[in-house]
Amino acid sequence: VEAKELDGKVALIVGGRGTLAEVIATTLADLGCDVALASRRQSDCEQIATQVVGRFGRRVIGLRCDIANEEEIEQTVARVTEQLGEIDILINNAGASWWGLPQDIPLSGWKKVVDVNLTGTFLACRHVARRMIARGGGAIINIASVGAFLSYVPEAGQVVPYTTTKAAIVHLTQDLAAQWAAHGIRVNAIAPGSVEGGMTDTLTEEVQQRLLSRILL
Repeated sequence: VEAKELDGKVALIVGGRGTLAEVIATTLADLGCDVALASRRQSDCEQIATQVVGRFGRRVIGLRCDIANEEEIEQTVARVTEQLGEIDILINNAGASWWGLPQDIPLSGWKKVVDVNLTGTFLACRHVARRMIARGGGAIINIASVGAFLSYVPEAGQVVPYTTTKAAIVHLTQDLAAQWAAHGIRVNAIAPGSVEGGMTDTLTEEVQQRLLSRILL
């Protein structure tokens, strides 16, 4: 049997439900990874896990984890390590948004997005990196967004908490890469454009069509 590029590696996907998580899990399993998917909706993670196991025969599990809860993150890292082994790859895919004009956004809405997108990403990085440092290395990939580099007029988008936190993730990624390079930990970010499904489905049909009209191909 031909060896796969990531044979024997273990990956944790936080924010392990939805279209993007399924694609990431499928790709990692195809490359030989054992994969854990974790989100607040454990049943969704388990459903993806079942599909991926059936296709590639890797060990794939679904777990519950609220990225905004540090205790749950710590417990999730421990469960993954116990069931699959030490984590070689961390994917931070959890994301939240709040639609509204900035002058109308309640503090609770702002805090929700910051807690999930920024603080949650940091906490997951921190807890996994502690184990990676002890083992001599690993890889962390943070899912940012093209929104990190864009500013929208109101009719194009009213997602200031989302774009602000995604921009912060880009800088957090650069900082962590510099801080942990000596420990053999690579920290990178991917900034996807709009993806059909998932969070995009929460937008009105009019806004979705406007987004599609601006995509050249």
